[in-house]
Amino acid sequence: MRVLTYNIHTWENRDGHMNLEQVAQVIADSGASVVSLNEVLHPVYTRLGERRPLEELAEMLGMHWAFGDSDRLVQRPSWWGPVGNAVLSRFPIVGFNNQYLPRLPGTQGRNLLVADLEMGPKRRFTVYSTHLDHAFEGTRLWQMRGVAERLRSNGHAPHVLMGDFNTHSPSKPDGHPLTPPVVRLLRGLGYVDAFAQAGRGSPVTFNIPLSIFRIDYIFVPQSLSPRLSVCYTLRTAETAVASDHLPLMAEFDWRP
Repeated sequence: MRVLTYNIHTWENRDGHMNLEQVAQVIADSGASVVSLNEVLHPVYTRLGERRPLEELAEMLGMHWAFGDSDRLVQRPSWWGPVGNAVLSRFPIVGFNNQYLPRLPGTQGRNLLVADLEMGPKRRFTVYSTHLDHAFEGTRLWQMRGVAERLRSNGHAPHVLMGDFNTHSPSKPDGHPLTPPVVRLLRGLGYVDAFAQAGRGSPVTFNIPLSIFRIDYIFVPQSLSPRLSVCYTLRTAETAVASDHLPLMAEFDWRP
């Protein structure tokens, strides 16, 4: 099974145009069964009226979808709309819930989208998709308390936590990543950073010149980590221009 997390930059590519077709191509080429998307505007409003690119994307890929807003609006030069996280799945989404995360006065709204997938008869898999504060690690730690409360309710059922955590994880010269506080918190809760365990290639996901940071993560519970085979960023001509982030993929030797 392949899972993918991808910040799509509010549907804007590196040239300032809508990236719907590029994002669709990236996901189709990846072969991912489950996708977490960050910075999704849904719906999108333009001077010509309303558009729903998230629904268009799901239809293009033949996938099910769920969306959770973050209680804020984003304005781009040519379009605007509510922003949040989305989940795409080749398996039916049988339920989803959106939870606003704690915030300090004057900071941006953030949320946690929880989607339950039906993988087969009496087989469920839960996807947690989030996008934490961009400015302060202290705020991110506070928001993670809300995420942690929800994760504890899952118990030992198969699940994965993915998204843009905005917590920098640079690499030392020997290749071993430094461990930021948010990652340490999740490790203390029994979660494994997929790239730290099975990473291949460069860890950088922030797609800007000279970037050395990974800010997108896939976390799995320890019970699922033995099934993790590899984790890597997707570096193609398409991903180089589709967004200011690179997609992060994890592959599991696990069947529904």
